[in-house]
Amino acid sequence: MGAAMVTMPLLFQQAGWFTNVFMMTAIYVMSTIAATMLCEAMQRIPGNYSFNLRYEFATVVRHYWGNRMYWIFQVLYNLSMQASNIASMIISAQVLDQFVNMIFHGNYALQYQEWPFSFVKESSDSDTPWCTGDVIDGTCNGTTLTFVVSLGYIICMAICIPFGYLNLDENMWFQWFSFWGLWGFTFAFWVQFAINMTENDTMCYSVANVPDGYFTNTSCPTNAENQYVDYGPNGIDRTPFFVANGQSQVVGIATFAYAYIVTIPSWVNEKKPKVSINKAIWIPATLGLLMKVLTGLLGGWAFALQLPNGNQRNNADDVLNMMLHDSTPLVSQYAAYLWDITTLIPGIPVLAIMVRYNLLSGKVCGRYQAFFWGVVAPWIVTMFCYESNVLLQFCNWVAIVVQGYINFVVPALLYRAALLRYPQELDIIAGDDSRLLSSINGDDEDFDDPPKLSPLNGEEGTQGPVNAVPASFKMFGKVFRMNRIAIANFLVVAFTILSTASIALTVAQIFNPNL
Repeated sequence: MGAAMVTMPLLFQQAGWFTNVFMMTAIYVMSTIAATMLCEAMQRIPGNYSFNLRYEFATVVRHYWGNRMYWIFQVLYNLSMQASNIASMIISAQVLDQFVNMIFHGNYALQYQEWPFSFVKESSDSDTPWCTGDVIDGTCNGTTLTFVVSLGYIICMAICIPFGYLNLDENMWFQWFSFWGLWGFTFAFWVQFAINMTENDTMCYSVANVPDGYFTNTSCPTNAENQYVDYGPNGIDRTPFFVANGQSQVVGIATFAYAYIVTIPSWVNEKKPKVSINKAIWIPATLGLLMKVLTGLLGGWAFALQLPNGNQRNNADDVLNMMLHDSTPLVSQYAAYLWDITTLIPGIPVLAIMVRYNLLSGKVCGRYQAFFWGVVAPWIVTMFCYESNVLLQFCNWVAIVVQGYINFVVPALLYRAALLRYPQELDIIAGDDSRLLSSINGDDEDFDDPPKLSPLNGEEGTQGPVNAVPASFKMFGKVFRMNRIAIANFLVVAFTILSTASIALTVAQIFNPNL
């Protein structure tokens, strides 16, 4: 939700609102269907109607496609999840550093780039936070440090590792905290965006960072050395209907925004039996779509992120950066920091727990080894290079190359395999977990033997059929049958095209930034 949503305002100005809303809506519908398809594929596994066998994503792959594919997707799954998590660790630690620096007017880190190792104080320049000398107009008069362990990083790690040792259901209060933080601070943004829409976009910059043609020669009251910059009136005219040469990132951002599907099995295994899977997936996805679209529109109307000369404004790829300028009310600046902290940090242990679950479920390693590799090891890796762009760029490329396929294409393929192997309708299958589907082939080899655990919450209940795609529906007094295999095939083809297009457009933009 977080990383994709804060890029929406710039994208709405660059590409226009039409293609963004259309693509977000289309992928919202298809990805939500794909998520429920994965759940139904899990439910059709013999003995797992009530989800008591604790199949994780990789072990579902093993059940339908065998051991060889299991190991391939175990590696891809963990690589994708850890890449996403490390990216969140980097961003969270950096935001927490800035927040500590803002609150206490100082923040420190241990630098191990130069001998002897020493403690350094964070500068006030967010683009050059760690410097052995003074930072003047964005330039470090000394050594720019990338090998540091900051106070914000230590705090973030100290919060996340203990939560990573717990199970998902034991983390619920932390997730509710994140949920209300997300909605509360997002609403605060919307209020600030609405206020900005009635005004000119004026902000304070150091003289060296004022873009050509926007210099006003008016000093800022908060810092006489800085100058006001006037980007003109805000409003709905800032988001055009369609911009032909600004479409390169639309597909990639939209698919990235819904790349959550592989996390669904871990939630399904621990949800309360009475919770409807379809409602629990469709309702949050719908609210998320509305939140993204509103943030894209309101944020796009509130700032000049795409300048009239065609250049992108500095740091405009994250609208929260616009909220952190001196000209923004202090309460909105705090909301921007706290939104990042309450949204990103609670998500880190959740992804770590899911990696741990997959390692345990697949019997790759034991409990403590799974905790180390899933929860602790990423923090150790990140510690040595989290201020270097190399690690973040690597994580982003892993996400671009891998996430689209395993989050969208594979779930639809697994659903197709489940329908072909177990074609009997779910609503006429006996509900007890000991039953076997009557359509199982006699020569089916049981590749997996997941631990037969009862739900961790210990509650009893009745699990209804998922039915990701209904077998039939009634309209105008007639009954229409659904070809579920054809729908699965369509999603496989559509998501393969979208994921491949996202990679191709990202690569093309490297060679031609004007796309």
